Amino acid sequence: MTVSKAALSLFLIFILSCLSSPAFAVSEEEKSFLTMYFSDEELEVVSATRSLKSITRVAENIDIVTKEDIELMNAHTVAEALFFVTGVEIAGFVGPGTMGLAGIHGSDWNRVTVLLDGVPLQNANDSVSTGILPVQMIERIEIIKGPASSAWGSSFGGVINIITKSVGQGDHYGGQLYASGGERSTSDARAEAFGRRGNIGLYLFGGTLNSSGLRDNHPFWNNNLFSKVTVDAGRKTAIDASFFYHKGNSIDLFLPSADYDFFADVLEENIYGRVGVSSELSKDLHLSLSGWLLRQHALSYERTISTGEGLLDGSDTYNKYGLSGSISWHAGAHTVVAGSDLMKGRFESTYTGETVKQWKYALYVNDTINVGDLSITPGLRYDKTNLGGDILSPSIGVTYALTKELLVKASAARGFHAPAVGEFVSYPEWPSNPDLGPEKIWSYQAGVEVNVKDLFWLMAVFFRHDISDIITQIDRDGDGWADFTVNAGKQRVYGGEARIRTKTYHGFTFEGGFSYEEIRRLDFSDDRAFDVTRPYGGNVSLSYNNGKGLRGVLNGHYFWWNEPALWEGKYNGFVTDINIIKEIIRKKDVSLDVFVTGHNIFNAASSYDNTFYKLPSRWFEAGVRMKF
Repeated sequence: MTVSKAALSLFLIFILSCLSSPAFAVSEEEKSFLTMYFSDEELEVVSATRSLKSITRVAENIDIVTKEDIELMNAHTVAEALFFVTGVEIAGFVGPGTMGLAGIHGSDWNRVTVLLDGVPLQNANDSVSTGILPVQMIERIEIIKGPASSAWGSSFGGVINIITKSVGQGDHYGGQLYASGGERSTSDARAEAFGRRGNIGLYLFGGTLNSSGLRDNHPFWNNNLFSKVTVDAGRKTAIDASFFYHKGNSIDLFLPSADYDFFADVLEENIYGRVGVSSELSKDLHLSLSGWLLRQHALSYERTISTGEGLLDGSDTYNKYGLSGSISWHAGAHTVVAGSDLMKGRFESTYTGETVKQWKYALYVNDTINVGDLSITPGLRYDKTNLGGDILSPSIGVTYALTKELLVKASAARGFHAPAVGEFVSYPEWPSNPDLGPEKIWSYQAGVEVNVKDLFWLMAVFFRHDISDIITQIDRDGDGWADFTVNAGKQRVYGGEARIRTKTYHGFTFEGGFSYEEIRRLDFSDDRAFDVTRPYGGNVSLSYNNGKGLRGVLNGHYFWWNEPALWEGKYNGFVTDINIIKEIIRKKDVSLDVFVTGHNIFNAASSYDNTFYKLPSRWFEAGVRMKF
């Protein structure tokens, strides 16, 4: 039996055996315990199984950043919102408005899938510049740390799902105005408005983020627009349509030295659209359908700094669109979600004049089986693509509440990372490899969460990843330079993560986390990395809210990248940010806040993974926020 027939047979057996639906909500008993440490927005997630479920029933290691967290830290972009998340590593970050590539637990940035309301934002190289994604329209960000391929397909290292704000129910109107200014002509101006009348709701956001350069001549400007319309088509059916537009310009590299003497300038334009329909077919049966499109266009040029001579000009255009559908059903102990994803893409590069077409489809099903304090989550997904072949991704997760205060969890999953469409473009001295296949991973995780005497919440998770068919570059002609991409080599990754969060005491809340990975290359070497790499890092946060309009947070971050000397990285700095917010006006539905933010206040300039992208040194900003 072929893999395709086997996958289809398993899929049909799974559907017929249990069928599916929207996930378990948090019980009142669970809620009474969890609300001591978490906000209501953190009690349920959708990304683990693509349906709403309680965090106590999620076997994966998952973290959440809420809109309240984003406001408290005064983040401008998604990269800043993720910077203090334990286990997430932000590379290539030169401050807000610049690249910011997110890795998770040692997985490179191109192995982590970034979603906007479930739509993949990956470019042709499988990267997402989280440093240019605005935060104003975000409700929360859900981060899955580890493979999530049984739900999302190509998501080798994890998933970052950005969930946008909803309009809400009932007739209402509101909005927000925000303006900040800081050193080096850095400014951020935003406005949002939302409202609902009858069965129609509308959300609008527009903003501009600009700077003359927070580090090494990296000036930028970014303009953003986001809108969402919702329509209630009857009591049990809702239609929503959203649109996102981004256009920005930044200096990607500025290297004023005798060895390099050039800069690279990039102008990006991204257009995103999504239409969705959700319908309650019965009390226990729900249907969701969506269609989306994404157009990414990047115009770049390189010049010498000393003479202004042109070195390389060109543009890349990546157009893709997709359809998704799922049906969820709740029956007895089962909450099952089954669905399909389809995508078509077209990548064009003026550098080579080539066009690469892409298509893929997938079938998936997962079940959450709740029996008392025990929860079991099996999952299965089949992906087929014209670039990289097909692959089956099973998973199984278990959570069990030993006591009201103690939860244990474990999971095993097969994941993959499909080769990026850009890998199939040929260059004069670097031909593409049509036989390139996906990287594969078997992941095993086990963890515990405990409430210690109603004083603090503590979690620890340990993992092992067995990775094969790694996509790497080789030197075929022996001239000392890589010139071909292949699947070669295996890795094994051991690691762990621990986090703590205290109960709020006299307005103060403390959070902390630590992560460690040991990455072993088993049967190959790469001059760009050690054969055994041991990165580790930690975050701390102390927040305050006096309940009378004064709020603040002090965040600290350290990460040891452990890269070879050729990258000239520096890891000696402990990055510390502070933000203080004071409400000065509150009248009925109108409030006015002023805030002051210090970034890297102890000037830990030696904290970056490579010399090309250095973290900004100390800088300050201040601003106002009005809500109405």
